[in-house]
Amino acid sequence: MNKYKKTGIIFLLLFILSFFIGSFLYIDRTLRPTITVLAETKALEIANKSINKSVSEVVKGQINYTDLVNVQMDSEGKITMLQANTVLMNSLASDIALEIQDELKKIKSTSSYIPIGTALGSPILAKYGPQIKVSIEPIGTVSVDFKTKFESSGINQTRHTIYIEANTKVKVVIPLTTSTQEVNVQIPVCETIIVGDVPQSYVNIPETGVQSVIPNLNNTTNNKNN
Repeated sequence: MNKYKKTGIIFLLLFILSFFIGSFLYIDRTLRPTITVLAETKALEIANKSINKSVSEVVKGQINYTDLVNVQMDSEGKITMLQANTVLMNSLASDIALEIQDELKKIKSTSSYIPIGTALGSPILAKYGPQIKVSIEPIGTVSVDFKTKFESSGINQTRHTIYIEANTKVKVVIPLTTSTQEVNVQIPVCETIIVGDVPQSYVNIPETGVQSVIPNLNNTTNNKNN
């Protein structure tokens, strides 16, 4: 009797063990892609907030269009040339890149959590279940460019917008897997309305970028030290 009882217990333990292993493999295979996407989305959200905060800290809403662009007119009051203030742009880009790097270092020590119920896609279970830890680590350098855009804004009017584009990469870490995400944030800095024709001397500059201010953080650091 004891022999059969021991055999039954062994089979029961093996069944329970197999059930848990099978459940883990099923959940891992079916939920991992969803959990990874949620973690990456969360990481991008946090990184975007850090970059926006960095730009706000440096710019502080005090940069005007005329600070970045020198508008030259002829004797009839027509705009003949728009000249970028490259000195100020380089200074701002350098400060912003360093500020972003500092903010990203801060989030490295913080973690977010995603309830596993969220991965199931059920509104009822969204806030329940074990919490999955999501960690974010900055990777590589931060690049900051000033970009420009022209768009029609009425009859014989053109809106000229200057904005900052920041690029970097972060590593998203969740249990048993990691992924790398590229962060690209565009933040308007200032704009103006040009009445009349846009000066040809400026239109010839590609609208995808006024200039490439700093290709990497090493250059940023050198500019800052100089």
